[in-house]
Amino acid sequence: MLSSLTNRIFLACTLLAMLSLGFAFYYINARATTEAEAELRRGLNEASTLVDQNRVNLTETFTRLTRLIADLPKLKAAVETGDAPTVQPLADEYRQELAADVLVLAGPRGTVLGAAGADPSALLALLPRQPSSEELALFSRHPKGLLQIVSVPVQLAGEPPEILGRLTVGFFLDDTLAAQFKRLTGSEIAFGVDGRILASTLAPELRDRLRPMMQSRDVASVTLGTEEFLGVSHPLLPTPRAEADADTPMALVLRSRTERLRFLNTIRTGLAGVLVLTLVLATIVSYGVARTVTKPLSAVTGAMREVAATGDLTRKVSLHSGPWDDEDARLLASAFNTLTDSIARFQAEAAHKDRLSSLGRLSTVIAHEIRNPLMIITTSLGTLRQDDVSAAERREAVTDIADETRRLNRIVAEVLDFAKPITFELAEASINDVCRDSAAAAWAGEANCGAHLDLDAALPAAVTDAERLRTALVNILANARNAVHAAESADMQARGGSRAAAVTEPAVRVTTKRDGDRVRLSIQDRGIGITPEDLVHIFDPYFTTRRAGTGLGLPIAKNIIEGLGGHLEVTSRHGEGTEIRIDLPLTAREAHA
Repeated sequence: MLSSLTNRIFLACTLLAMLSLGFAFYYINARATTEAEAELRRGLNEASTLVDQNRVNLTETFTRLTRLIADLPKLKAAVETGDAPTVQPLADEYRQELAADVLVLAGPRGTVLGAAGADPSALLALLPRQPSSEELALFSRHPKGLLQIVSVPVQLAGEPPEILGRLTVGFFLDDTLAAQFKRLTGSEIAFGVDGRILASTLAPELRDRLRPMMQSRDVASVTLGTEEFLGVSHPLLPTPRAEADADTPMALVLRSRTERLRFLNTIRTGLAGVLVLTLVLATIVSYGVARTVTKPLSAVTGAMREVAATGDLTRKVSLHSGPWDDEDARLLASAFNTLTDSIARFQAEAAHKDRLSSLGRLSTVIAHEIRNPLMIITTSLGTLRQDDVSAAERREAVTDIADETRRLNRIVAEVLDFAKPITFELAEASINDVCRDSAAAAWAGEANCGAHLDLDAALPAAVTDAERLRTALVNILANARNAVHAAESADMQARGGSRAAAVTEPAVRVTTKRDGDRVRLSIQDRGIGITPEDLVHIFDPYFTTRRAGTGLGLPIAKNIIEGLGGHLEVTSRHGEGTEIRIDLPLTAREAHA
């Protein structure tokens, strides 16, 4: 490669530009990506801390307000009555003042005296059933999200204090609160417990993909839609993250890594533009230096394109000898001229041999096939010339002449069908109908059709050339019929002229079956079969084992089947029979001329 001046110039300039700019691109991209990742993680941790602080502040605010309301004399007096109609208006009033999502006033043993807001059933299950002066801060799963509960006793001062009841206030960590935290932190927020995401600023269909992050002890990555997010989880209870389990309520804070690192695409685009510009300049400079090399090479490549387009192997490359000519160009021109001369000579020799071979085979087959009909026609004409010929003899002679004329016409038609390109006229047709017509044509002139048709009634119409397909099947079925007759004759000779016992299985079976968008067609016969030596030649033109055969039936059938986008396979055991399997498409997409 380096022995050519053209290669050396282009490789040196291109590699120098690519290596220098590639290193700069890698260095800048790596540093920028590292810094952006570090900044993203710092921002994520800061946002997580900010979310936790705001939630704690919200909890403390609710706790202080709940204590103040629980200490109001009016509330104590109402709760002390134990009368639900008296307590319920206060429950409604204080829930509005606290802006709580749910508020419950209960007696000393957990009897509900007043409830306001959302369904309190989840909250009631967590309240103590015995008088207690303990303040509670709990979380509960709720259909609307994660419910945070603050519960304080309603009591009268004394030693010990008298427990009148309990005031419980709850607020939801729901989509609304998550949206507030998102505006505050610029991050996506989610709340969950028991391995489920109950509220989030993300779309509902994306929430299940956040579940593995709830158990992560470090910054984790997740892809949501077309964006990649980094997220960190922390427990909502005063529990260290390392000790949190699946039952611990968690808050997730996520930031889009794709969005945060989007500015890197601008840097990469700019560097790629510089790289392309530099490569273009390097190419232009190297082109000016290497012009004396590329000019003679263009003459060689032009001659190659002309030969490829026209097939004219007489086209030669001529280069003017000069002090700046490239050695590689001269060597290439000389090799090309030598190659075209050799190919032209080989093509002429091969064409000559093929013509001689084809002519010899064709002449032999036609001469053999035409001789017998001509002899019969000559004999019949001699009979007609006799003066004392009877009417019966005259009819027999005319019939022989007509039969042999049709035979000669068939021979010529088969040779022409094999020699000329096949064209197809595609249209919808029933494969089953084509099989019936083919069987009737193959056994024309006999009393009964020897083929048993086992056709798939659910087979749909196929886009194919019905007439061409019929021709192929008639050729195959005619071979099956002849094989069966040959087997029967051989069996009769072996039995001394007596017929064999009747068999239940048909001599020839034709089956069709749909397989997806294709149809499987099978033709089985109990004929004489084909020897392994002959089986490899059955598709060779003019190869036949029958005295009356032309050797073109199966080659023509194979050309038709393959032209329709199908495939043909033959299996046979000598003395037992033959099976031909045909695979055809049901649509015209695979058919070709």
